[in-house]
Amino acid sequence: MSDRHRRLAAALPEPAIPRVADLGCGDGRTMAALRERLGPEVDLVGVERREPELGPSLAGDPRVTVVASDLNKRLPFEDGSLGGAICHNTLEALVSADAFLAEVARVLAPGGHFLLSHTDNDTMVFNSSELELTRRLVHAYADTQEQWMDTADGTIGRKLPAIARRAPLEHLETMAWVEIDTDLAVGEPADVALRGIAGAVRRDGHHDLASQLEYWVEELRVRAARGEFLFSVNDYAVLLRKPE
Repeated sequence: MSDRHRRLAAALPEPAIPRVADLGCGDGRTMAALRERLGPEVDLVGVERREPELGPSLAGDPRVTVVASDLNKRLPFEDGSLGGAICHNTLEALVSADAFLAEVARVLAPGGHFLLSHTDNDTMVFNSSELELTRRLVHAYADTQEQWMDTADGTIGRKLPAIARRAPLEHLETMAWVEIDTDLAVGEPADVALRGIAGAVRRDGHHDLASQLEYWVEELRVRAARGEFLFSVNDYAVLLRKPE
């Protein structure tokens, strides 16, 4: 579990009704952070388009359930049945942010909180001598749409406050965090970003960038070996509340 997921869990107030949903839960890392913070008495529900495989810390938890559901459609909860909800790195792939937020408002209990968060992929920084090439590669990644996405927006993080103001919920706070990686270790944020960039370059047919990709990555690995590497990207979040 990374600091990112612990930050998200910490930003969601404790629910008055002990039932919290992670909308777009992935493999459950944010749910694991919520369990760590909220304790064993809160019911956690993970929602994903296809039923997810959760990590071992959640797999045997009797108060964790998962639901396969399309977040573009009606959420699989009764009106007012959730004490809180969280959604990270999912909104850009949905057809309508406004329709999604209307559904979140429906399923939250009065006084319930919703934390909506997204990485702004266009804010990626790599310490590379190839500044212009780096910019082009980052923009290629931010602008790509993966096959499982209905839509994509690599700058959606910075748009969350505007989206929140249109929601039928109170906008309580806007937050920002910087994810930093100086090691370029396998599975860490920079490595994940590099694999995402490589996939976008191949998927979208950026032949001019593809010819330079291996050289660019190798330079970053050399910098990491020398202790000169740095990667960062901004995460943004808005905390919303359903009026009582």
